[in-house]
Amino acid sequence: MPPASDTSVTVAAGLRSAWRTGAVTAAAATAITVSVIVLLLGGGIVTDSLPGLAARDPLVTWLVPILKLSHDLLAVMTVGLAVAAAFFVDSDNGRIGPQQYRWLRTAGWSAVAWVAVSIAQAFANYGDYLAQPLSTITPKGMWSYLWTTESGYAYLLTAVLTLIVAIIALNTLSVTGAGFVAVLSLSACLPVVFTGHAIASGNHQIAVDSMIFHVIGAVLWFGGLVALLVSRRVTDAAVSRYSALALVAFIAVALSGVINAATRIYSWNDLFGTAYGIETLGKVAALIVLGGFGLWHRKVTLPKLKTRPALFRRFAVVEILVLGATFGLAPALSRTPPPPVPDVPDSAMQAWLGFPMPERMTPHGVVLEWYPELVLATLGLTAIGAYIYGVVRLHRRHDTWPIMRTVTWTAGWLLAIFVTSSGLAKYSMVIFSAHMVQHMTLNMLVPILLVLGAPVTLALRVLPGRKTGRGPRDWLLLILHSRVMSVLSHPLVALVIYAFSLYMMYFTGLYEWAMRSHAGHLFMLFHFLAAGGMFYWVIIGIDPTPRRLPYPAKILLFFVAIVFHTIFGLVLMMSTELLAPDWFLGLGRADAATLLAEQRAGGGIAWAFGEPPSLIVLVALIWQWSRSEDRAARRIDRQSDRAQAQGRPEDDPHEQYNAYLARLAEADRKAGLRD
Repeated sequence: MPPASDTSVTVAAGLRSAWRTGAVTAAAATAITVSVIVLLLGGGIVTDSLPGLAARDPLVTWLVPILKLSHDLLAVMTVGLAVAAAFFVDSDNGRIGPQQYRWLRTAGWSAVAWVAVSIAQAFANYGDYLAQPLSTITPKGMWSYLWTTESGYAYLLTAVLTLIVAIIALNTLSVTGAGFVAVLSLSACLPVVFTGHAIASGNHQIAVDSMIFHVIGAVLWFGGLVALLVSRRVTDAAVSRYSALALVAFIAVALSGVINAATRIYSWNDLFGTAYGIETLGKVAALIVLGGFGLWHRKVTLPKLKTRPALFRRFAVVEILVLGATFGLAPALSRTPPPPVPDVPDSAMQAWLGFPMPERMTPHGVVLEWYPELVLATLGLTAIGAYIYGVVRLHRRHDTWPIMRTVTWTAGWLLAIFVTSSGLAKYSMVIFSAHMVQHMTLNMLVPILLVLGAPVTLALRVLPGRKTGRGPRDWLLLILHSRVMSVLSHPLVALVIYAFSLYMMYFTGLYEWAMRSHAGHLFMLFHFLAAGGMFYWVIIGIDPTPRRLPYPAKILLFFVAIVFHTIFGLVLMMSTELLAPDWFLGLGRADAATLLAEQRAGGGIAWAFGEPPSLIVLVALIWQWSRSEDRAARRIDRQSDRAQAQGRPEDDPHEQYNAYLARLAEADRKAGLRD
C-alpha cells in the first residue's frame, strides 16, 4: 500500500483537477442557461408559420442557436489551449513540456468535437433555411447548399480547418507545431463571421470587419483564461503573458462591440425598446463587469500570485462564469430580429453595396466621403504605431535609424488606408477605373514604400529574445528562415505570383466573387498587398532575404514584371467582354456600352500606372547598387591596409588583382607568338 502521505497528495491533486474541470463545466452550463432564457424571452425562437410558408421544425429551430453556442465554446477551448501551449510557457530546444502536452492534446480533442459541431451546424442551418425538418434533407440538396451558399461554404471550411487542427494538435510535440495550431484554430473561427446579421446589415463592411475583431478578441480572452484555469500549476510568466493578451482583447472586444451595435441600432428606442437592444445592453453590462475583473487581477491578484496562487483561481472562476454568461447571449442575439432599418433613399442599393449609390466621381467625394475598411485601417495604424515605438526605443538606446525609412513606412500605410477607406473605396465598387486605381496603388506603389521602410530589420533590432523558450524575436526569425518563406521569396516564385495573379483575378470568376462577397473583397485587398510586398522585397527590399540576387538580375526581373503588367493593361484596353457583368449590370448605374468604356479606361490606367513606381524602383536600385559597390570597395581597402601592415603583400586584394591581370596578359602574349 502507498504511504498515507502519498495517498493524501493523490486525493488532493484529484480534487483540484475535478474542481478545475467543474469550473469550466459550470461556465458552459451558465452559457447554455443564459442562452435558453434569452432566446425564450427575446423572441429568438419562432416556430409559427408565416402565410404561404411551412411551419418551422421546433427541433431545427432550437438546434441552430444551441449548435452555434457549442461552436463558440469549442472554439474558445481549442484556441485558448493552443495559444497557451505556444506562447504562455517557455520550453527548451523547441520541444513542448508536460503542461503544453496536456494543453495541446485537450485542444486536439476539442477540435474533433468542433468538427462534428460544424457538420451538424451545416445540416441544421440548411433545414432552417428551408424551414423543413432534418429528415427531408437530401444529399444532393445538402451538397448544393455547401457549395453554392456562403453560409454552407463557411461551415464546410470551418470543418476542414478544424480537422487539420485536430490532426496536428494530437500529433505534434514541437512549439512550432503548437504555434501553427494556434494560428490555424483562430482562423477557423472566422468563416462563420461572414454569415448572419452582420452580412445583412446596411453597413455590412463595417459590421463584418468589427465582428472579426470582436470574435478574435473574445475567443483569445475567454480561451486564455480557460487554459490557465485547467493548468496544474499557474506560473508568473503565464499569467503575465495572459494579462497582456487579455488587455488587448478587452479593448478589441469593447470597441468592436460598440461599432458593430451601431450598424444595427439606429435610435435610443431601438436600444431600450427592442429585445435586440436590451440583449445588447446585457452584453455591455457584462463587459463592464469583466473589465472590473481584469483591473482587479492586475492590481490585486497578480502582485499576490507567488504567495497566494489560490486567490487567482478563485477569482478566475467567477470571471469565467461571467464570460460564459456573456457568450450565452451571442446565439440569442444571432436569432433575435434586429431593429428594422429606417427608410432611406436608395435602400435597396444600401443593402447591396453597404452604402447608397454614389454620385459621379468627384474630388470632393474621393477625399471626404469615407467608408472605413476597419481591418486594413486597424492593421495600418497599428503597424505605424509599432514602427514609431521601435524607432523611439532605438533612440533611447542612442542608436540611429534613417528618417526616410520611417517616412516611407508611414506614407505606405497611410496611402493604403486612404485608397481602401476613403471615397475612392466606394467608387471602386461601382466604377472599374476607380477600382483599377485602388488595385494598382495597393499592388505597386504601397508595397514599394513599405519594403523601403525595412520593418524586419527594425523589429530584429528592437524585439526581445529569451534565454529559454521563444520570444517575439525568435518567432520572427523562425518565420524568416522557414521553408515556406524560402519558397515564396524565390525570385521566380515571387514573379509568378505577382504577375500572373493579375490574370487569375480578373479573367476568372474570382473578380466577381470579390465584388459580391466581403470575404472575397478582403482576400483581394490583402492579396494585392502581399503579392506586391513579396515581389518588391526581393527586388529592392532592405531587409535580409533568404536569397541574395545580383543587381543585374533584379533589374531584369523587374522589367519582366513590367512587361506582364503592360500586357494586362493592353488586354483590358482592347477588351470586348465585360468583366463581372452580373455585378456591374445589376447595379443599374450604366448600360453595357458605358461600363465597357470604363473598363477600357481602367486598362489604360493599368498600362500607364507603372511609370511612377518604376521610377522609384529604378532610383532605389541604382542607389542600393552604388552603395553596395562602395561598401565592397571599402572592404577591399581595409583588407589591403591590413595585409600591408602585417607585411604580407600576397594577401593584398589589389596585388592579387594585378597578378591576375599580369597572368592574362602573359597568356595573350604567348597565344600571339603561337599564331
